[in-house]
Amino acid sequence: MTRRLHRALWISDYFPRPFDTTTGTWALESVAALNRAGLPTIVLSPTPWIPRPLAVTSKLRAWSGTPSTHDFDGVRVFYPRCPHYPQRWVNNVLYNKVPYLDSVLLWPWLERAARSVMASHPFDVVHANFLFPSGYLGMRLKQAYGVPLVVHERSVQRMALASDHPGRRRLYRQVLREADMVLTENSQMAAQLRALEPAVADVRVVMQPGADPDRVGRSMQAKPDALSGKKVILSVGTLSERKGHAVLVQAMAEVRRQMPDVACRIIGDGPEREKLARMIAELHLEGVVELCGKRPHAEVLQGMSWCDVFVLASWGEASGTVYGEAMQFGKPVIACRGEGIADIVQDEIHGRLVPARDAGALAAAILWLLGDDARRAELGAQARVLGDAKLSYPGVARTLIEMYGALVAQRPA
Repeated sequence: MTRRLHRALWISDYFPRPFDTTTGTWALESVAALNRAGLPTIVLSPTPWIPRPLAVTSKLRAWSGTPSTHDFDGVRVFYPRCPHYPQRWVNNVLYNKVPYLDSVLLWPWLERAARSVMASHPFDVVHANFLFPSGYLGMRLKQAYGVPLVVHERSVQRMALASDHPGRRRLYRQVLREADMVLTENSQMAAQLRALEPAVADVRVVMQPGADPDRVGRSMQAKPDALSGKKVILSVGTLSERKGHAVLVQAMAEVRRQMPDVACRIIGDGPEREKLARMIAELHLEGVVELCGKRPHAEVLQGMSWCDVFVLASWGEASGTVYGEAMQFGKPVIACRGEGIADIVQDEIHGRLVPARDAGALAAAILWLLGDDARRAELGAQARVLGDAKLSYPGVARTLIEMYGALVAQRPA
């Protein structure tokens, strides 16, 4: 008798929380799409256990106040507490060097929550997002419950840690061997995973979605009066070096020189905010480049609906949800060559691909798009078709359900 797929469990440490609904929106929307497609899916999101005496910052206090479970409009999420201190310097000096602390030590804490989920939501498949720690925890769930394991590596940066830390590399390889299917974001990452563990059973590329045709209408908004008559460039991403915002600010100096009626909005926050503010002042771009800070996801989508061009000239990018989000509104996108999104976005067809860290090339690409309304509209229309075909949440949900079903059917009844 063939087993059938009825319910799924997702594991992801990178997932929205009640105090931060903008981090990991792709994960929330992916699970919501699975539910809408008819596959009930529950989420386990391992959450740092922060004793109150150690919650010395507002962010740590927010972590310590995370509820044990939360419902995001029908998506049920469990936040099992785990002994982990979410600070970058702790990762660098402790967890990366002693991965036992971020894997084996976490399992007993997650196991209790998993038993509760299995009792009310007996899952047939586990989808672990990122090799570590979720992949390790998913491996233990597979061993405990005999369900197939899908591991989805989504991060160039997390993969790179395998080269720097032998302990992590050993655990990564173990997870890859145990997984029934390994998914990743682009062809380059797929090749790296096969090289890391030649015995990996099945590696497939399923790029992170961003488009959802059903939400376009409710997100549409007219360009604000303050920007009427201006061509608007939008960028969205954490204000960190690799996101390329400093390169964009430099490029805007040349763009403004040739096209005075232009505006650039950068949505996001992060460690480079002060540096970017100084650059804007030094290049006399006040009133041209605006650092908008972090914004609710709905507001980000509204901004995408009325911008003229979307730019994220980042490097080390596995795929990038925001490209698909912009493309669903018919916006041409500018990205860097050799990055994950370049697997499907074609230069001068869906937007422009430019060399990383090249402000001159970025300025030329922006001017090329802004200088011809008909060309920009044509490329935007092509981008929308591509986004709907390759990067839509409903489409990826159907693909995942088909993959899960095939794995479940192979298990002994």
